[in-house]
Amino acid sequence: MAYGTFTSYEEVATRFKIKFVEIAFLQEQEFSIQEEMFNFIQYNLQLRRYHLNEYVIGESIIFPILSVIARQNDLPLWSHIRFDVTEQDGLIGIPDYIIAPASDIGTTFTRPVICIAEAKRDNFNEGWAQALAEMIAAQRFNQDEFMEIFGIVTTGNFWQFAKLQHDIFTMNTVAYSASDNLHKLLNTLHWVFNEARRNITKMPNMVN
Repeated sequence: MAYGTFTSYEEVATRFKIKFVEIAFLQEQEFSIQEEMFNFIQYNLQLRRYHLNEYVIGESIIFPILSVIARQNDLPLWSHIRFDVTEQDGLIGIPDYIIAPASDIGTTFTRPVICIAEAKRDNFNEGWAQALAEMIAAQRFNQDEFMEIFGIVTTGNFWQFAKLQHDIFTMNTVAYSASDNLHKLLNTLHWVFNEARRNITKMPNMVN
């Protein structure tokens, strides 16, 4: 069993005794992006050939958006790297994207995992099943159930956000459209990553 075998976030929540809450918790923080990069992302959003499958969406739209935000927040973005925590609970597999500090050798990540993102072409329920399982794995990996872990599920165009703290899974009530308002999405992601970075500074022996 692995992250991708869960079919709904209700299944994951029931198995791991997670409570579900819906509120509007996201804020915005002004993000400055070079015009050339902004136009590149917008151009990719408009092309149908970049929406054919999850792989193309991830490489052409999601990765550029996440990487530009991660870079400004000095946060390493890891793409499709194995993340095995507890095999007997199905908490193994390969998340699409992980935000976590780099180890001393630079080619692996270390604690804390602060954000998980999943690319799903059209099935948000399935996407959140996988993302929530990965967030629970991150919580165990971090060995700190009270640290907030952020989750993102996106089609490239539509973006949904949630966070996990202790046994409370909080889904933001508003989804965001990259094609309708890319600036708003970037500002929101900037706030999320900034909040996530604060969590790193709270960890013992972590450097700002």
